[in-house]
Amino acid sequence: MKTAAIIFGSGIFFFVPVGIIYGILTDFQEMVGFPGLLGLGVMTAMIGVYVWLQNRSTGRIPADDLDGEISDEAYEYGFFSPWSWWPIFLAAGAGTVFAGVAIGWWITPFGGLLVVIGLIGLVYEYDRGDHAH
Repeated sequence: MKTAAIIFGSGIFFFVPVGIIYGILTDFQEMVGFPGLLGLGVMTAMIGVYVWLQNRSTGRIPADDLDGEISDEAYEYGFFSPWSWWPIFLAAGAGTVFAGVAIGWWITPFGGLLVVIGLIGLVYEYDRGDHAH
């Protein structure tokens, strides 16, 4: 994690100067690349700071050990629904929303409705029926 914090944190030292140089070369007339590169530098710094703080609070993790075994990382990742169709429905809704941005804004509300229905179905899947707890 320490290496990841250094890599992400050093992104600000690359992207911000490149963004400033880009702005100078375009006379600050093209207002997509300049703020985009500045924002990218700030975001990489945010990720670097977050990973560094996590590394400070948790210490060494098994992935940092060069002599570590695969079994050192073995733990339960959580519970996932093995027979659920709701994630597919949710992904179709999210795809429709993003397609609406590219094709036409009138498609976006239909995708949003699919996302809401899929999200409600996914959250309340284990509240009724055969799999209720």
